[in-house]
Amino acid sequence: MSIVLLEPPRPKNPKRFEDVVNAPLSACLFTGYIASILRENKIAVEIINARLHDWSIEQTVTYLSEKSFRLLCVHTVYLWEETQVIFDMLSTLKLKGLAAHINLYGYYPTFAYKKILGEFPFVDSITIGEPEFTTLDLARGFSEGLNIPGLAFKDNNGKIVFHPRPPVKDLDQLPYPDRQDIGLYQKKGIVTYIQGSRGCYGHCTFCYLNPFYGQTNQWRGRSAKHIFDEIYKLYTDHSIKNFYFSDANFFGPGKPGKERAVTLAELILTNNLDIRFGFECRANDIEEYSLSWLVMAGLTNVFLGLESGDPASLKRFKKHTTVEENKRAIQLLREYGIEPTFGFIMFEPNSTLVSVRNNFEFLKEMDIMTTPAVTAHLLHHRQTLFEGTPDYQLIIGGTDCFTDTSFTDYEASYTIKDPKVKAFSEIITNVCRTTLSLLPKTFDCETHTSTATSKPASLDKLNNTVITLFDRTLSHFETNTLPYSPDEVTEMSQKLIHEVGTVMQTLIRPSATFSLVCRGNS
Repeated sequence: MSIVLLEPPRPKNPKRFEDVVNAPLSACLFTGYIASILRENKIAVEIINARLHDWSIEQTVTYLSEKSFRLLCVHTVYLWEETQVIFDMLSTLKLKGLAAHINLYGYYPTFAYKKILGEFPFVDSITIGEPEFTTLDLARGFSEGLNIPGLAFKDNNGKIVFHPRPPVKDLDQLPYPDRQDIGLYQKKGIVTYIQGSRGCYGHCTFCYLNPFYGQTNQWRGRSAKHIFDEIYKLYTDHSIKNFYFSDANFFGPGKPGKERAVTLAELILTNNLDIRFGFECRANDIEEYSLSWLVMAGLTNVFLGLESGDPASLKRFKKHTTVEENKRAIQLLREYGIEPTFGFIMFEPNSTLVSVRNNFEFLKEMDIMTTPAVTAHLLHHRQTLFEGTPDYQLIIGGTDCFTDTSFTDYEASYTIKDPKVKAFSEIITNVCRTTLSLLPKTFDCETHTSTATSKPASLDKLNNTVITLFDRTLSHFETNTLPYSPDEVTEMSQKLIHEVGTVMQTLIRPSATFSLVCRGNS
């Protein structure tokens, strides 16, 4: 075997309830696209999806140690405190005699490449940005040198070298992604992902999507016909009827974006495909004409990037949407029978009690907090600051919010500037995380489905309790002008957690699962 593409295990982190903010959905087909490009060019390649097979680190090391190959390309994801485990795995492989060149690709190594190459000498190169053609060039001739566009590496003098590669202009020229393990995906009930576009026409300060692509082209879409042909092939060859677009933004900008979506819907309807699909988009993309066509074609699931119900926060995020646009999008989707899921940021470095109140009242008005899982996630969501985002650069450029960093400085920790909001956030986070820890697994971010057919009425009491505690505590902070000591914050947290625990003791532990917010930068 010449080349191995590895999807390594992703060790669970008990401190984190979801990992979608650090592993964008748009990355999920990178490995498949690389494999297709290599095979199209007659280069032998094997995909080893240790994550899909539920392998441990030890199983992965054993399997790789028994194989012979010259290039190991690893889709590397930031795993907070568990990130070191992946680098330990690669180090162990080298100690066991692995002679292959080790290359990393994905969002995390794209932005952390200088630190990774500086700290881990067993990593030979890192692909920056889109990986397909950089990996192809690496596979073709890395033995002749690493001076390849899109590749970062250390030269003989220890200097890090990198020459950028422009993003792929015409996505229709890419082959369909390899789906080597499609049978196992189906067996596990994991939705089939389709990538219809790359990038986004937005410039949100919390997002590193466009920086990943080099900022040269904010949004590129495959043609409706090309997307349909791939769906049709999967539908006819594998009887797949459930799809989810991995695009960060399904719609392209303006009128052409809506027209492209309608054309895709027309193709699905004309060819009588009985499918269901979902996608992600901005609130301002939702309008009735294109939505009506998409629903007729099988649209059932929409993730909506709202981010906030506070005008000042939306402005700080450079979202270029309004609270009223958010409300209209939700209402229109509901009129067409779709209950969306949401990206929402309750707390960020510049949060005020006014912005938190506006967010809370928005969630109440739009009747979004429907289950304990949804409610607990929404009410404590805190903005993450990952390297590559404009907000990360803003924070590390000063010292007023910056406190410390996590693994290799990839995520910047910060203190909320307003001390009362900081204290309130700590209390509510403790309450919400306790609530989530008491619930069963609620949503599978792979399948985008829930096994629950209904919500046990008994959990309404818990849901209402969490909402009431948030409201009551927020009102207390709004009317009390005194500062809060760490001991007072701890005491308030313990009292509220006790109330949640008391309610839980009165309920029968549910066996069903519930939908929750599974996407978004929060």
